[in-house]
Amino acid sequence: MKLFILLIGTVALLFAGKYDKVKITPEISYIYVYHKGKAVKIHRIQDTKNKLTGEYAKTYRPGHDIQPIKMDSRIQTIGEIELLKFLRDKVNKKKGVLVDVRSRSYYHDESIPGAVNIPFSTINDHAKMERILKVLGAKRRADGTLDASGARTIAVYCHGLWCGKSSRFIKALMNLGYPPEKLLYYRGGFQMWKILGFTTVTN
Repeated sequence: MKLFILLIGTVALLFAGKYDKVKITPEISYIYVYHKGKAVKIHRIQDTKNKLTGEYAKTYRPGHDIQPIKMDSRIQTIGEIELLKFLRDKVNKKKGVLVDVRSRSYYHDESIPGAVNIPFSTINDHAKMERILKVLGAKRRADGTLDASGARTIAVYCHGLWCGKSSRFIKALMNLGYPPEKLLYYRGGFQMWKILGFTTVTN
């Protein structure tokens, strides 16, 4: 890990200024995150004339409603800056997991770097959900309650502001006993990530 940080620092010096036209914040031009064992630089598209095209350029989805900013009083809703900090401070250190609940085909085509795919339909398979809880560090006690003392923090996203899959997935986890203080809701989802011109990966 120390060698990785040293290499990142060296690369940062080499690329200083290259990503400064369109920054993330006044202080941050880019961050690195591990994705499937490789370091990926997350920055914003530097072309100031860039426009969103394709599926995520649509402003209307028949049959889908705009989601509230607060899906549950116990759940923290986060934006892009908070998600980037989560990737840097939690996902990179294996203390957190970013979950993409879109279908496998959407995830395969393009996702946020650092995300793992657990399709929304998984909530209908109790056995799979129990296995997922184990992978996330939660253990089922003999009395049926969930020991989540070692569970990792999870940030969940789906298509975007008009998609209810993230909130429903989070509610399914809470119903299984996952503590709400270890769940984060990225309401903007993939559409907002794309609108802001952030780096994406194929899987």
